Amino acid sequence: MDNLLDPNIVNEDQIIIEAEQILQGAQENIADKNQAIDKVVELLREVQDEGARELFIDEISQKFKIKKRVLQAKLKHALKAQPESATLPVEMDLPDDIDQDDALKKGFFESRGAYYFITKDGLYKASNFTVTPILHIYSKTDNKRIIEVRNEYGESKMLDLPSKNLVSTDLFQQSVFNEGNFIFFGTKIHHYRILSSISRNFPIANELRTLGWQREGFFAFANGIFSDSYQAVDDIGVCSYEGKMYFSPSFSKIYTDVREDDDEYENDRYFVYKPSPVKLSSWCRLMRQVYDDNAITAIAFFISSMFRSLIYDTYKIFPHLFLFGEKQSGKSQLAWSLSNAFFDQLPAFNLNSGTQVGFFRRLSRVKNALCWFDEYTNDIDERRFQSLKSAYDGMGHEKGKMSKDSRTEVTKVNSACVISGQYLPTRDDNSLLTRSVLLPFEKKTYSREQIQYFDELKELETKGISSIITEILLHRQTIERLFTPTFADIFDQLKYHLQQKRISYDERLVRNHACIMAIPKIVIEKKIADPGFSFQELFQQAVDNITNQTAKITNSEAVYTFWSMIQFMYETTPPPIAEGQDFKIQTFTKSLRLRNKKEQWETMDFGSRPAKLIFFRFSKIHPLYMEAHRKQYGKNGVDLTSMLHYIKHHKAYIGYSDSTRFDTAVTSAYVFDYDLLNISLESQESLPVDDATNPDDPPF
Repeated sequence: MDNLLDPNIVNEDQIIIEAEQILQGAQENIADKNQAIDKVVELLREVQDEGARELFIDEISQKFKIKKRVLQAKLKHALKAQPESATLPVEMDLPDDIDQDDALKKGFFESRGAYYFITKDGLYKASNFTVTPILHIYSKTDNKRIIEVRNEYGESKMLDLPSKNLVSTDLFQQSVFNEGNFIFFGTKIHHYRILSSISRNFPIANELRTLGWQREGFFAFANGIFSDSYQAVDDIGVCSYEGKMYFSPSFSKIYTDVREDDDEYENDRYFVYKPSPVKLSSWCRLMRQVYDDNAITAIAFFISSMFRSLIYDTYKIFPHLFLFGEKQSGKSQLAWSLSNAFFDQLPAFNLNSGTQVGFFRRLSRVKNALCWFDEYTNDIDERRFQSLKSAYDGMGHEKGKMSKDSRTEVTKVNSACVISGQYLPTRDDNSLLTRSVLLPFEKKTYSREQIQYFDELKELETKGISSIITEILLHRQTIERLFTPTFADIFDQLKYHLQQKRISYDERLVRNHACIMAIPKIVIEKKIADPGFSFQELFQQAVDNITNQTAKITNSEAVYTFWSMIQFMYETTPPPIAEGQDFKIQTFTKSLRLRNKKEQWETMDFGSRPAKLIFFRFSKIHPLYMEAHRKQYGKNGVDLTSMLHYIKHHKAYIGYSDSTRFDTAVTSAYVFDYDLLNISLESQESLPVDDATNPDDPPF
């Protein structure tokens, strides 16, 4: 009998796929490449037909840039070295339950929990275990196989192996022995015969490397998937959708024996589907009873976070929800309630102690859910702060791969962010505050009824309520269709309302609120669910939030700090700046020629509306501001170029004069509407410009 496998068993696709996996796993050095080529040759040797072998050699040579003569020489040597078992010796008896023809065709058989090979000298025992193929988890970067090994003593173990470990005899021997009394005695030839026999029996599945919303059209929890209904994973961790298999490792029995300190899927097990004892509408009403009006914005954010990818893909932003207030004011409990609607009691990520890798894994692991980041302060690590800012724009963590082709790996931002802390995020000119929807909390006394509602809510969260999100996910197509026009309408309405009421606002804040209002509005109008509030209530709270948040930004931005420092220096004894020398205040009743905000010369007429203007010599004042800022805050203030840019966009800025008379010099000055600065630098009533200006002054 010929020892080689039937050519129908090892087809062309299988040979090429296996060869690709082997060769891609090889390192750049010669020894590793040579070893990989030897493994490919072992595959080629299993092909009976000489013509087919030559075709395979041509294909592999061209595809992987290996010289044809190298493959031919190695194959010739391997064919000479293979063991013979052409016929079953007359005196050799196989077990009654073994198919003799099949055993002769393969050259081996399984019996009593071991592999036996047929040789001219009799049976050779190659292992004390057998392998059952379970699953091929396909991936370009993390390709692996799940197998079950069972030894002759009845002991079994299920394990996942990188595919390269399965095709390497040495790595395979190590991998199975690591799991217990599973020993392979055979050679590479025996190993590859077994591998060739079982490799076609691996069903293919895709690993759910990101939970939450999937592009195929379903929502993945760690313990199952939801499309029109919920489907739990089997004991292997597999479920199916439209004919394809998906693997969730965190709920596979493969990892049931893993210790907690060695469990890479620990956090995934918090993201599970649990049937809620109540409907979404009941939960929303309870949230409103516990958290009052703050629940309106919080629920709107929660609903919108289920569709974060839709909002981000459309506008390339998704705002954070920032819960701000003193200790025991209720902000953390609200954050727990929002988090528990997705996760089963997952603790917050502490911004002052968690690792940067852990931070980005939280943001990337679940698509269209929310992550809670706690203990914000303005002193958190700079990288962590910048990461929070960039998460608003969907910018994840990018790092170079250990390769020679400049490839990079990006950890994406997939979740919405809930941030809580006792400090208003004023750092870096309020850059994080403008990227957030702010919810302020104050300490208050709760009634007995409110405490009862709170206990009821927390009891529900303990039981698990994650199924409430599926009530809205069922209507994703409707929401996708209506989102863009609804957002545009809300955005215009907010701006119009604020302008009509003459309310100052930051346009980014308007956009942020419109992002989390559009989907709740669709939910309300299409009667998808009752969120516990009307759209009018949500709209009014958005207007109030924008107004209050804009005021907080205005009062804490760099320009405000600058003017505060000017006020401070003026009131210092002795003052480092003086009226008449560094600045002057004058009331204008006629015209004044200035370079305006567009850097164009313009004659401004103050005849009909007199204006009190203040002129500043920035060439002297800015260094004094920098020095005072260092003394007070321990760090430099804003540089001159940046500060000039900021002040030119301030509402009080009028323009630039290239020639203004001060007590000691005629020089350039920046001109502001004094009344809009909200500072007091007057020691005496200033004269009108036509009385205070020397006739020799150049005309403006």
